[in-house]
Amino acid sequence: MKLKALEISGFKSFADKTKIEFMPGMTGIVGPNGSGKSNIIEAIRWVLGEQSARDLRGTKMTDVIFAGAANRKPLNRAEVSITFDNSDHYLKSDYAEVRVTRRLFRNGESEYRINGNQCRLRDVVSLFMDTGLGRESFSIISQGRVEAVFNSKPEDRRTIIEEVAGVYKYKQNKDKAEKELGTTREYLNRVNDIIAELESQMEPLAEQSAMAKDYLDQKHRFDDLDKSRLVIEIQDNRRAKHEVDQKMTQAKMLVSDYEQQVKDQTQAVAKMKQHQTELLNKKDTLQNKQLTLTQQVERLTGQRTNASTKTAFQQQQLEEVNHALSEAKTNAQKVIADNDTLKAAIATQQQAIDEASSVVAGLKDGQNKQQQATLESKISQLQDSYIEQMQSLTTLHNELHYLEREHEQGGQARAHLSDEAGKARAELDQLTAQRDQLAAQLSISKSNQDKVRASFKDAGDKYQELTQAFEKAQKNWYNALGVQQRAKARADSLAALNEEHAGFYQGVKAILKQRNKFSGLVGSVADLITVPKDLVKAIETALGAQLQQLVVRDEQTARDAVHYLTQQRAGRATFLPLTTIHGRRLSSAQLSAVSSTNGYVGLAAELVTFDQSLEPVIDHLLGTTVVATDLDAAIAIANIAGHRFRIVTQDGQVMNASGSITGGANRNAQAGLLSQRAERDELTAAIAEMQAKLDQQEQHVADLQSQVDAMASTGTDLRNQMNDADTQVQQQSGQLELLGDKIKEAKRKLSASQFERDQQVQDAADYESQLAKNKSNTAATEQQLATIKAQREQAQRDLTSLTADDETKATQLQEKMTWLAAAKAQLAAKEADYRRGVQSLKDLTDRQQSLSDRLKSLQTSQSVSGMSMSEVAAQLTKSQAEVKQVVKQLEQTNADLTELSDQLTTGDAELTRIQGLQRASLSEMNDLSARQSRLATLLDNDLNTLSETYQLSFEDAQAGLNDLDPNEIRKQLKLLKRGLDEIGDVNIGAIDEYQRVSERYDFLARQQSDLLTSQQQLQETMTEMDGEVQTRFKQAFDDVAKAFSKIFVQMFGGGKAQLVLTDPEHLLTTGIDIMAQPPGKKFQRMSLLSGGERALTAITLLFAILDVRPVPFAILDETEAALDEANVTRFARYLREFAGDTQFIVITHRKGTMVNANVLYGVTMQESGVSKMVSVSLDDVEAVS
Repeated sequence: MKLKALEISGFKSFADKTKIEFMPGMTGIVGPNGSGKSNIIEAIRWVLGEQSARDLRGTKMTDVIFAGAANRKPLNRAEVSITFDNSDHYLKSDYAEVRVTRRLFRNGESEYRINGNQCRLRDVVSLFMDTGLGRESFSIISQGRVEAVFNSKPEDRRTIIEEVAGVYKYKQNKDKAEKELGTTREYLNRVNDIIAELESQMEPLAEQSAMAKDYLDQKHRFDDLDKSRLVIEIQDNRRAKHEVDQKMTQAKMLVSDYEQQVKDQTQAVAKMKQHQTELLNKKDTLQNKQLTLTQQVERLTGQRTNASTKTAFQQQQLEEVNHALSEAKTNAQKVIADNDTLKAAIATQQQAIDEASSVVAGLKDGQNKQQQATLESKISQLQDSYIEQMQSLTTLHNELHYLEREHEQGGQARAHLSDEAGKARAELDQLTAQRDQLAAQLSISKSNQDKVRASFKDAGDKYQELTQAFEKAQKNWYNALGVQQRAKARADSLAALNEEHAGFYQGVKAILKQRNKFSGLVGSVADLITVPKDLVKAIETALGAQLQQLVVRDEQTARDAVHYLTQQRAGRATFLPLTTIHGRRLSSAQLSAVSSTNGYVGLAAELVTFDQSLEPVIDHLLGTTVVATDLDAAIAIANIAGHRFRIVTQDGQVMNASGSITGGANRNAQAGLLSQRAERDELTAAIAEMQAKLDQQEQHVADLQSQVDAMASTGTDLRNQMNDADTQVQQQSGQLELLGDKIKEAKRKLSASQFERDQQVQDAADYESQLAKNKSNTAATEQQLATIKAQREQAQRDLTSLTADDETKATQLQEKMTWLAAAKAQLAAKEADYRRGVQSLKDLTDRQQSLSDRLKSLQTSQSVSGMSMSEVAAQLTKSQAEVKQVVKQLEQTNADLTELSDQLTTGDAELTRIQGLQRASLSEMNDLSARQSRLATLLDNDLNTLSETYQLSFEDAQAGLNDLDPNEIRKQLKLLKRGLDEIGDVNIGAIDEYQRVSERYDFLARQQSDLLTSQQQLQETMTEMDGEVQTRFKQAFDDVAKAFSKIFVQMFGGGKAQLVLTDPEHLLTTGIDIMAQPPGKKFQRMSLLSGGERALTAITLLFAILDVRPVPFAILDETEAALDEANVTRFARYLREFAGDTQFIVITHRKGTMVNANVLYGVTMQESGVSKMVSVSLDDVEAVS
């Protein structure tokens, strides 16, 4: 086998993955101090299973993980893998190549792998065991290992030879055998003690067993007859129970029928309530629809009224416009006629003027031309000015007349519009006041609606809450009633058993049934003591059959009772006369000795309650019995007390005064007398408590029912109030909406009236301004006209004086000229009238067109209004019909609700009646259940007695039924019972105990023999191991000593050396001493040699070991560091001689070793804290040396 390669990653200073391949021969690893050379050796030891962090120069194992450097972060994992060429199967593996890997994570987790398969550390150690390899073998030799050779004590030095001898597994086997031998001796001692104890128990158990067998013979005959008695009682009780079961079945069917009826009736009532809810919802819907339709009718009625008013107004406007249009047409026709007349008059007047002008021209020709011309020109100018002013004045007069007439008509229109605006304002104010009043009422109604709705919601929540509480309380009451009925049934059953004195022996039962005959009878022990619940099992166990003993006042009563039982052959009983019974209690010293023990409860006589007069009896029965918590405590108390009294545990185990222990438990243990009494007392108290709670629950259910009914009534009232409030709010909202429409219409009318009135006022202001302006212009024109007239008259007089000589011509001329001027003025006036007539006609035409347009608009509006009126009337008729239909549906729904309410009342009454019948049936069923329970208890007691006492089923017991008459069976049972009572108490368990002890004795005897044999075999095995170790050790020692002497001469170039046993007679413990004589020195112990000589001697010993026990490879870590150059050369030369068989990996910094290496690897730290592998040349070797 050869070492092929080593892979290091994250281990100590090797941060990067590094692979070293090893060649045959000697591989040298060199490098400066601190470069990480030794980390390679530690990596090999670590991967081979090294577990000591200290041996790896650390404090904890995670220190081997690369911790980081100046430019490197710490790593989280260290991993080393070593690969072997195992083609010669030197290692116990089928693989030709074996690769061992070890990983360690910084969180402490680690794993091992062999050829990639995960394994345990144990598997790695086992792989290299006794191969000469491994973390502690001599295949890895450091400088410290060399020093350990010459510094060790001789006794420690023997491990070197043991390693060579391969005795490790033998020593391990011997250690294992020694441990097994110690264990065997312990077991043997314990078995011997137990056997001795069993031998002391067997003789008294043999006597008790014989007595018990005699007792069992009679008991067997008694049991056979008792089984027959039980079978007969079971048959009778079964027949009775069958009858009750039939009645119970009928009762259950009746209850089930009532339950179904209740369920059906409940569902029917629920459906009616659901239907009622649907009808109420339908009613709400219809009421809402009625309200909506009513509002719609009111709105349509309002629209019809508004439309009618609007139509009347439009009709009035239409008539006014028609009148104005007719007037305008008449005026236009008149103006046209006047214009035609003026036009003809103007033509005639123009012709007369032309003629007059010719006459005036003729007259003027005879006068002074120049002056006359001047005056005539002036007069003509003045005449023209006068005519123009006359025309202007005429025009102003016409305009004044027109303005005064329009102003008068505008005043009438303004008066009419002011009246209309006043009416619209009054109507708007009235509607606004109504709206405000209705809005305030609506606010109050909404507030009331919110309050009613909140109250209705709260009432609904409360009703739901009360209903759930009622149903839960009623269910709890039913459940509690059932529990109480079952408890009553059980209590009645126990009371019946108590009255029949069930569980008592026949003799005791006979006395108790005839207790009125024995005035001195106090009662049974079971009836006279009161036991805490947690101690019932303990006291029942402590007293056992003594619970059935009868306490009497004196011996005479006991004699009378015994005489009665004898005469009647009624059985046997034990009597405790108060006059003769003397009790005994444990002393205070005995109690104080154990009272502080863990698990001590107390003295049994002090733990029960009884009448003071019964103290002697109680002390007699329980005065020497101690109660403990458990068996461990009982054993501890018994050991302290020296087994002087009996100890009973709370779970019924017994530590007898003799030291024996009685205990265990039956699968179906029957309740004892105290347990039955305790259960009966508990049931009585529980039933009373249940009744009180039931009364409270029943009252609570009744109260909740009343609250539910009251809340349902309240909910109905609130629903009606809510419906009324909703109706009122809807009606008021509709009315408010209708008023809003009316207010909008009133505002529109008021706005239109105000606009037209304002327009008329503006027109009146314009007319007044024009009138004032006209009057001012008229006055100015008249003033100018007077001035012109005066100037014209003066010019005329001047002209007259020039022509005084021709007065006639002048007069004529004057007259003609005057007429001509007047004619021209008239012509001008007529022309002006004509122009005004034309303008007036144009104005009348425009007004006529405007009035026609207005007329068409009014006719169109009236037509639209007529259409709206018809539509509104149709819609109103339809809505009124729908209102009548909804009212009819509401009446039908109210009738249905009334009928459904009657049905609900009847349904609720029927449900209450059925529930009453159901409760009565439940009560009857509970009574039958009590009888069933009582009979079942009797049957269970008898069946349990068959099962527990006789381990028989009823069928098996019935098959073995005795043919005797029941009375004969009872008679024989009495006789046998008497015989058993005469025998008295026996230890039935002695038979099994004797058998058990005998079997255990035989078993332990066989174990004793086996243990003795095993002890002998182990001692022989250890002797064989010692012999094998001695032989192997002696052989290895001789071989190593011989090789050591030979190699010493080679290494030192002479001299001699010898290995010496310090105690040759004891090869298992002897130490090894090393004697050496280097050339020129005396023969002496190695410890007396010089340092270099000791080192070379130790190396020689290691070479001797390799010579005797060659290994595939060896790792040397600066082993030759203490040698001088000459010895280093010898050391290296010797390594080369061994290199043919052993592969050497040498860590060194000595030149002599380096030059003999076949391969050299260098370790450097080019990067601080991080090791690297590099190739090395001989020049590098020179530099290192």
